[in-house]
Amino acid sequence: MSAIVQIAAVGDILIPESIIRSSRRGASEYSFAPVFRYVAPLLRQADLTIGNLEVPLVDAGGHERFTYRHPKTGFYSFHAPGQLARDLQEAGFDVLVTGNNHCLDRGTEGLIQTLDTLDHAGIAHTGTFRTKAEAGKPLLMEVQGIRIAVLSYSKSTNKLPLPADRAWMVNLLDEEQMLRELAEARQQADYTIVCPHFGREYTHVPVAVQRRLVRKLLQGGADLVLGSHPHVVQPVVRTPGGQAAAYSLGNFVSTTLMGHAATRHGLMLLATIKKDDSGVRLQRIDYVPTWVRRIRSAGRISYQVLPVPEIAVSSHLLPAKLKAGERRAMRLAAKRTLEIVRRPVQS
Repeated sequence: MSAIVQIAAVGDILIPESIIRSSRRGASEYSFAPVFRYVAPLLRQADLTIGNLEVPLVDAGGHERFTYRHPKTGFYSFHAPGQLARDLQEAGFDVLVTGNNHCLDRGTEGLIQTLDTLDHAGIAHTGTFRTKAEAGKPLLMEVQGIRIAVLSYSKSTNKLPLPADRAWMVNLLDEEQMLRELAEARQQADYTIVCPHFGREYTHVPVAVQRRLVRKLLQGGADLVLGSHPHVVQPVVRTPGGQAAAYSLGNFVSTTLMGHAATRHGLMLLATIKKDDSGVRLQRIDYVPTWVRRIRSAGRISYQVLPVPEIAVSSHLLPAKLKAGERRAMRLAAKRTLEIVRRPVQS
């Protein structure tokens, strides 16, 4: 029996204070649905949609600060209301990986609450765990008869320590562990996806650590590598054997970070895989650049994630009232993104 499955993958879902405040609908009520309105049709049409959730989901009243510098580490610290999970599920997300450097921003309790919230919203997850038993298993999804494994690992927890007796709560980048768990996942799945949170922020060029790890993962049999953390797009490489690796998909949703306009540019990677008597193989990869639109109207600021068609910035998926300057910015963002994606990577 043959089957064809399309996997949609996007990068960092990083929701800072400004986006949360613009999504407030009451003292402690929020709606993020307008942020995803125009990109949701593409997310929903895929058979499996994956993203990197880079904010803990913690409901703690209506007046707390969501983004601030952690007093002990100096790193920016984030969280978002649980409504975000429900709106991401409605937008089309099936899987959110949570192994990233912000997973402990609200401590182990926030980590646990995040996973409980995702469960309640009906979104599968991996990378962080509530129990040792959870940590010992890959995430397995069956889509149209194709068994897909997803693994997630983070370079750090931003200097926030894990309890000594619960180090298993976060998958960290450990090459030996990653290759062992990859081998185990391949025994259970037809297609294996590894999501490393790694690299250097705000650079479009993969660093040596990224290149080495991607090489090891592909040699270990990973079918698709989906990188995150740089907050900007990096190249996608393919092997003669049909594997692929995206070093960084950039930000799916965020604001301009540290003055870098490219942190509002992202990449939706559409991987079409086919199963037949010979096994499961990658049939094609398509790219949809994305751009985060910032709108000021009637004294309010709001945000939208817009898909940018490769050929022209005109589509039923886009708002009708895009200004000429916005269309130019989108065109330039899409052109730049696709140029970066297709760059060769130093071996």
